[in-house]
Amino acid sequence: HSHIDHLGMVPWLASHHNTNLHATELTAAISEMMWYDCHKVSSIERYPLPWDKRDIDIALSNWNTHKFNSPWEQNDWKMELHRAGHIPGAAMLHVDTGSKKILFSGDFDTRDSQLVIGAKPVKSDVLFVEGTYGGRDHPSKEEENLRFIERISEVVQRGGTALVPAFANGRTQDVVMLLHKHLPHLDVHVDGMGKRVARLQMQHPETLRNPSALEAAWSWCRRVSSKSDRKKALNADVIVSTSGMLDGGPSIWYLNRLRHDPKNAVLLTGYQARNTGGRRLLEEKRIPIFSNLTPIDLEIDQYSFSTHAGHSEIVQFAKDCEAEDVVIYHSDPSIARPPLAKALEENGHNVHVPENGISGILE
Repeated sequence: HSHIDHLGMVPWLASHHNTNLHATELTAAISEMMWYDCHKVSSIERYPLPWDKRDIDIALSNWNTHKFNSPWEQNDWKMELHRAGHIPGAAMLHVDTGSKKILFSGDFDTRDSQLVIGAKPVKSDVLFVEGTYGGRDHPSKEEENLRFIERISEVVQRGGTALVPAFANGRTQDVVMLLHKHLPHLDVHVDGMGKRVARLQMQHPETLRNPSALEAAWSWCRRVSSKSDRKKALNADVIVSTSGMLDGGPSIWYLNRLRHDPKNAVLLTGYQARNTGGRRLLEEKRIPIFSNLTPIDLEIDQYSFSTHAGHSEIVQFAKDCEAEDVVIYHSDPSIARPPLAKALEENGHNVHVPENGISGILE
């Protein structure tokens, strides 16, 4: 899928190994934007990348795109992409070798979101499954949505502006659709790269749960496209803006100007990784703004809008796939992986927990 933590090394792969790339059309379309943005940020923040702009061109020329549920042949193997339920365009890969059927989940979620339909099980002998939320279940989506909507209403009713930092690819659109559905009377402004991502998503309606709902929400909100628009947005009821972890982007600009009025509030809508602005804001009530560690005396709330499967969803998915062998990856080896491995073993699966650098053979 097209989040940079999954695409970030692809230009290096393509340029150094002439790797053929396979994905949905939407993932391929968004990849160009993500790579150029990553290159720009690395230049600004002065951290080295193992690839450059010339490698982006090679990667783009190496894409092979596929529709969901449209098999193709790769030598003697039959391949097929299935909806992963993570973000629009995200895919699970099913491989039929003739002797084994293998499913690679990628980042997936079996629950429907505003944007996409949840992943459906695919009968497989071997399941490679992400275990990001092993040992942890998510709160009810309906209850979390309601908690978010009620908090937005509370901030607006007291005369404040709610700043909603959101990831560009998936979360921005989810949040705007949620606001349009439940609070259509509000003045909502959207800023950041999520605007470009939404346009691409709407050009690929086959990846969306309800294309008309996204189009209606996007027509309804106000898209910030200039410095004057940005100043006007300071008087909005809600500002939805990148970056989702407050590590740059317009959201920092807005926070710097909204922080002086205690009627305003910040509503974080995603995971805040260590050493990010969002994590410091939660733990210290301070954040680096233009290199100055700045105190933020606003109310801060966090909401679980994750589009990763929780522990219970992963266990049920493996059961429904009828997988004999389950390989857990994309998970914390000391916290998430052990309880997930235990639950899967109790369900009768042969569970494998690979370690980096150590090869293994599945018979």
